[in-house]
Amino acid sequence: MVNQQELQQKASTLEVMRNEVEALEGQKRLLQNQIQTHDEAKKTVEKYSKESEGTEVLVHIGADTYIHTEVKNNEEVLVDIGNDLSTKRDVKDALEIIDRKKEKIKEDKEELQEYIDELNENADELEQEVREDYQKLQRQQQEQHGGGQVFQ
Repeated sequence: MVNQQELQQKASTLEVMRNEVEALEGQKRLLQNQIQTHDEAKKTVEKYSKESEGTEVLVHIGADTYIHTEVKNNEEVLVDIGNDLSTKRDVKDALEIIDRKKEKIKEDKEELQEYIDELNENADELEQEVREDYQKLQRQQQEQHGGGQVFQ
């Protein structure tokens, strides 16, 4: 016998699960944006390092914004190493750091996707249970009311 209160609890749990998936999808989009930011940074460092000292260049600083600047040192880059600390590194090291950070973000995104997939699978199973329980509840109510349809 299906209890209406249990059905409502399952439906509420399902809604919470679907909302959590939606929030996690938002986090996944943020991670994808970070990956793209690292790709752009790598491309900028590579281009800048190939310019001759004294050359005037446009440097992308984000948000579709560029600045005019002159290449003064194309062999070193300031790289964030965590805790709001930056250090000078040669171009090769800087590119390696960017790649490592990007790979870590990719791993985080993959783990998040696995969790989203698992949560979706559980939510799908729960949704099927809710549907089945709802149908059982309707049949029970029909039987209690002499076989007529019950409108809610």
